[in-house]
Amino acid sequence: MGNPCLSAGYFPDIERLLGQLVNRNSGPSSLIALCGAGGKTSTLFWLARHFAQTGLRVLITTTTRMYLPTPDQYDTLIIGEHVGDGMGARPSDVAAIAPGITALFAAREGEKVSGPSPAALDRLKAQGHFDLILVEADGARGRLFKLPALHEPCIPSASDWVIALTGAPCIEAPAGPEHIHRWEQVQAVTGLKEGQPLTLALLDGLLDHPEGIFKGAPTQARRVWLINGNYQNERAWERELASLLGRHPELHAIWLGAVREPVAIRYSVSHVADSTP
Repeated sequence: MGNPCLSAGYFPDIERLLGQLVNRNSGPSSLIALCGAGGKTSTLFWLARHFAQTGLRVLITTTTRMYLPTPDQYDTLIIGEHVGDGMGARPSDVAAIAPGITALFAAREGEKVSGPSPAALDRLKAQGHFDLILVEADGARGRLFKLPALHEPCIPSASDWVIALTGAPCIEAPAGPEHIHRWEQVQAVTGLKEGQPLTLALLDGLLDHPEGIFKGAPTQARRVWLINGNYQNERAWERELASLLGRHPELHAIWLGAVREPVAIRYSVSHVADSTP
């Protein structure tokens, strides 16, 4: 790669890659917030399934709104007005927590559910009921890319990791509101005009921009940029992504893959000092 400070590889060991997300240095629970666009919900369930299969107690929730998960996506469902004060209205809910996936929401609104506040999830993490808390902390209305509005994203301050997603099909493609959420915001920050390509060079400038891809990420949280939905073109971007990461010491890693595929991560580049669990 030409950069001794970086470690890169194709088809990385997924156990090692994901194992670093649940280290015990920050307490009994790890909290991962997902933001951006291009597959947050799919990534949430991919991570939840992986860690539940290893025997962990996994919580999935949102600080915004999301569609109510289907029964095959969780083992336990808790919906209640008092989730912001703890695990739920009944103390027995806590005692019943077992390895597997618990879906926790504050209220149901038709086909969608709303979740606890970021502050409530900070408290829940401190209580240590779960090994891992996965939070969808942003909305994008199914688009491939977005920049956050003033009130977004809603990231808990106790987050250990922030994984920001970008949908791979929008990169190098003509930009426009059909696949970019909050198009006016993107235009205001970048000067991008409709029909111009959303390039990796442009995205480079948004990784550390105060209104950019990682807006609101707590200073202590490690940052991973996940370019999702790329099935076979990782080698075309290898050199540029490694160079980009070298310019961004605030990033832990860049992952390139497609979380709905059997091989979810096809390429990873990380800073060597942070590459081990």
